[in-house]
Amino acid sequence: MKSMKSSFRRWTVMFGLAASQTAWSQAVNVTARLDTNSIPVGGATVLRVEARIAPGIRSSADRIFSWYLDVLNSNGVACSAQYSAMQKTASDRDPVFSSLGTSQGANRRGVFDTFLNLPGAGKDAVVELMAIPLSGLAPGKTRFSIQAGSGVAGLSADFLVAPQGGGDPWVGGDYSVAFVDLNVTSSGQVPAPTLSIIVTDQPGGGRKTELRYDTQPGVDYFVEYRDVIEGGAGWITAPGSPFNGGVYIEITSAPTRFYRITARLH
Repeated sequence: MKSMKSSFRRWTVMFGLAASQTAWSQAVNVTARLDTNSIPVGGATVLRVEARIAPGIRSSADRIFSWYLDVLNSNGVACSAQYSAMQKTASDRDPVFSSLGTSQGANRRGVFDTFLNLPGAGKDAVVELMAIPLSGLAPGKTRFSIQAGSGVAGLSADFLVAPQGGGDPWVGGDYSVAFVDLNVTSSGQVPAPTLSIIVTDQPGGGRKTELRYDTQPGVDYFVEYRDVIEGGAGWITAPGSPFNGGVYIEITSAPTRFYRITARLH
């Protein structure tokens, strides 16, 4: 589009400025997610960083024009990020206006790119900024968080959002939910699920018991129950197991019943 092309040279200069003349300071909402949030030592997952134009300016915006970010890894002992294998499939990846950034310990500083060739980038749906492979190194937890870019001379605007019809861009990102936590377990260890139980009395007697628990890919979840704490028949596996959807519902007339979830790798 003509207005976008005519603004390209001017905005590539503004990409390196604070653009303080624009009133909007959080033009883009930034989010992060993992393909799975628990991996064993030696296992892998992918960190995906996404963005969307803020609702307050979305209808008047053309696209996210450029972005400039840091990726922080709080525990490089537990997990390594393969920054050199980073994918930016939606971005332009022009060698003049893009970079995979520079490592600083477990962190990556100064990753940037543009969306000149993607009409509507981040307007009607989230757009993926980067996808970074992760590898489990040692048991532990780590947090990956995203923040405005740093360390690149001449760059300071983390986001530029192009208005429809031209004009000065909006700037800035909201990073309030731009983080994810990853759990690295011992090889072959299955993370214990978090279990919640809701019991409801039924008309005419009996109880409805609803179990809800978090699940992980590659793991089978078996519901087990018993009617006394000690002795008796011991733990009985509920018919139909495994229940990998994270929900189990049972109606029983037993006066008491105890439940547990057993998780096993495929």
